[in-house]
Amino acid sequence: MANKNTFFLLLTILILNVLKGYAMASNDSSNELEEMKAVPFDYYQLVLQWQPATCSNLTCLKPWSSRFSINGLWAGSYSGSIGRCSGSEFLQQNISSIRREQDEDWPSLVVIGSNPAVWGEEWDLHGTCFETPTFQISDYFRLALYLFWKSDVLQALEKYGMEPADGRRYLAPDFESVLNVSFGKPALRCSRNVKYNLQYQLAEVGLCFDKCLRHINCPSQYSAANGCPRNQFIL
Repeated sequence: MANKNTFFLLLTILILNVLKGYAMASNDSSNELEEMKAVPFDYYQLVLQWQPATCSNLTCLKPWSSRFSINGLWAGSYSGSIGRCSGSEFLQQNISSIRREQDEDWPSLVVIGSNPAVWGEEWDLHGTCFETPTFQISDYFRLALYLFWKSDVLQALEKYGMEPADGRRYLAPDFESVLNVSFGKPALRCSRNVKYNLQYQLAEVGLCFDKCLRHINCPSQYSAANGCPRNQFIL
């Protein structure tokens, strides 16, 4: 735990430096920065997968447990879809210094082989939307880890007695209200679970952050339980 706390502290310092660099860059009038790709997003959405739901509907090829793990860090826009972004090619060497943390907290449960294939796809689809001269591939994955570690969803739920149990049901408004206390209004996504006779089960939780990395309410088009019934679902 001490090693992870130290890593978290160092990661916090790094992220603050990245934000400082971004703020300084936005005021720089040099030719290089004038040509810098405009950052086409308004907020971050950290998407977490609930591992029991993933492995109930699909055959998981790796160990899983009753926990949340990272599914992605997406760029959000208040005006609609951002569309497909493009940028640098993902290479494993870009994240070699955080490989252990990535394997632990951003695993691919259903893909044969190593995790980097999934990380590369996530970078291509979403990470490139954030890329600037001062925010590179390694910064994207470090930021995702930082936001994940500062947002312990399972701990927040357990604090209010919402502990995961086989087949236990929750009301969507109650679930949202508990998370709203700590993280702002979340975006909940459910799927029909084969194990529970196609009843709805929580599959993903989306948490939203402004560009200063403060928790905010997810916009209305995402904050409503997307695919989750308003009466009950299984955790």
